[in-house]
Amino acid sequence: MGKSVIWTVEEAERNLAQVLERARTSGPQRIRSETGIFVLKIQDDFSKPDVAESLLKLRPKG
Repeated sequence: MGKSVIWTVEEAERNLAQVLERARTSGPQRIRSETGIFVLKIQDDFSKPDVAESLLKLRPKG
């Protein structure tokens, strides 16, 4: 994890891919606007199958 950064709206717009990646790898990202601070965080997508269960189905039987 790196130093906590508060992005401006302009920085977040220019660096959206980086903001998303940091939210995924370093935790919630803060974006300051004229109306307040927005917090961007990643939420698990539970609609996808569990990786461990998928790997177990592929293992050799016997």
